[in-house]
Amino acid sequence: MKIIDRYASAIRASSLKHDERSSHAPTDVLGAFGMADKRLCERDEELSVPLTRLFLGDKAASKDVVRTLTKMARGKAPALRTHITTVQAEDMARACLAWHRDNVCKPCGGHGQMVIKGSTTIGGAICKACRGTGQIPFEKLFRHDWRELARWLVSEMEREQAKAGPAAMKALGASFNLEATG
Repeated sequence: MKIIDRYASAIRASSLKHDERSSHAPTDVLGAFGMADKRLCERDEELSVPLTRLFLGDKAASKDVVRTLTKMARGKAPALRTHITTVQAEDMARACLAWHRDNVCKPCGGHGQMVIKGSTTIGGAICKACRGTGQIPFEKLFRHDWRELARWLVSEMEREQAKAGPAAMKALGASFNLEATG
């Protein structure tokens, strides 16, 4: 079982009693994620664990993600020669997060083609809303001069999303003095 799966079950565990026989008891996994979050934040990689928490059902983590994305957007904007206020950066962060979480085109249900009227069969008509891609057009969500910054934020979310699990495993291994051999 992957560490992300263990974390998902640990946050929903009814008992958080420590099990001496296991190094992957819910308390160990939760502690490992806490240590991973602390270590990643020390390296200015504070998006990984909140993103993982968000995608595993912790709705409160969206505030942490938006706050971090806002800070990242404000920091990156001058390098891209983009002027954006804090409020605008926060709105952009929310929109990027919403698109990243659910970018499926609603009119066609993500198929890219419309359903034939009076049936449940997908027809040959291309969806006008998404132009057949099945996704909400990302480019239309932002002003032209902000699109590069918005694309960067989404790519950062994708990159950071993969870091929490390995960092938690490293923290869990270190707490039990486990080292790779070979």
